[in-house]
Amino acid sequence: MKNISPALSCATCTLLGLATPPAISAAEPWDIDLGLMNYIEQDRNTGIEFLVNARRELANGDEVTLGVEIDTLTGATPNGATSTNVVQTFTQSSGNGSYWVDANQLPADSTHMDTRLAIEGGYRDQFSSDFAIGYDGHMSMEFDYLSFGFGNSYQWDLDRRNTSLYLGIYGEYNRVHPVGNIPLPFAPMTPAGSLQNRRDAADTRSAAEISIGLTQVIDRHSLLQLRFTQSHFSGYLNDPYKLLSVIDDQNPANLGATLEYRFENRPSTRNLDTLYVAYKREFTGDVLDASLRLSNDDWGIEATALDLRYRYRLAGKSYLQPHLRLYQQHQADFFRYNLVASETLPDYASADTRVAAFDAVTVGLKYGFAADNGGSHGIAMEYYTQRGDSNPAEAVGLQREQDLFPTLDTLLIKYLYSTRW
Repeated sequence: MKNISPALSCATCTLLGLATPPAISAAEPWDIDLGLMNYIEQDRNTGIEFLVNARRELANGDEVTLGVEIDTLTGATPNGATSTNVVQTFTQSSGNGSYWVDANQLPADSTHMDTRLAIEGGYRDQFSSDFAIGYDGHMSMEFDYLSFGFGNSYQWDLDRRNTSLYLGIYGEYNRVHPVGNIPLPFAPMTPAGSLQNRRDAADTRSAAEISIGLTQVIDRHSLLQLRFTQSHFSGYLNDPYKLLSVIDDQNPANLGATLEYRFENRPSTRNLDTLYVAYKREFTGDVLDASLRLSNDDWGIEATALDLRYRYRLAGKSYLQPHLRLYQQHQADFFRYNLVASETLPDYASADTRVAAFDAVTVGLKYGFAADNGGSHGIAMEYYTQRGDSNPAEAVGLQREQDLFPTLDTLLIKYLYSTRW
């Protein structure tokens, strides 16, 4: 940290539009959090993520935060096409090569690889004893994606800090520049080496968000938090790497066979409302942390997430924390398992299971303990499973014999370390 802290401080101040870093009292130490996560999907992707977060309180009560995150993902990523009873051949995004998927297997691009670097920083101005203003910014870079974001927040403390009101405003600009350029909506995928149905090298998308919140201390052992957020997304919202299979629904001898592949198309705007409710309570050293998140957007996606954690205090400044998360989502209005040859093309369609209907469960356990230097360690393991409708009623012919929504099983292993420096 000694080598990179000055550089990060300058970079963060530039990002936030500050001419020089604020004066930092040498007497105030940095609170440092280090994290490492290994993400393993069965038969699909694997990923590693490393992050560093630092926070320092200044002599005047203000606060500076810095963060760096690096993650990499490799493996087989579903491309949106459906499985069938013959070997399938797909053109790589560059248009210069192909990859093959065996019969009765989920079509996935095994050449997928991605690395991301994210830098973020924030400054909290303790304007008065009961009013604070926050400034936050981030920059995220991938080989095919660039993102800049800035946020501004206000917090008022009332009733001897038993009540806190929150207002947050956030904006984001993203530049999408996929391998092989932007696909034309619903254009057919063409063979490798031929003219590809693509247009500009890059496109943009943006996001704007406003949040209002309330945190209320109920008694000396518990508090309640409420937050409502409205988000607006616009621009290029497609996934440039996702396809839809076009299925034969007319020829009895070939019913359900795949005829071709077309690129997806989604609406260019999305409005999302989210309500978040959290309750925390302390029981003689143990802590219950429960939250409920409800969201609804104009794509037709409604989602509910219930998250429960209970921290059991053990001897020697250690603890165990079981974790349970239940998630349910309704599909987008334009989600389709595939397209059928006899129908005219819809305005929008995507076979991306992230906008499909599914249920998901996360179960995990974390063990934490104190370090000799006053810091703390945390080791956690979580199992995530996601299930959708594998045999939908609209399946045609051969498609009824396929698993159109294979179960996704994922193992997450996390290590966390916190210290003061």
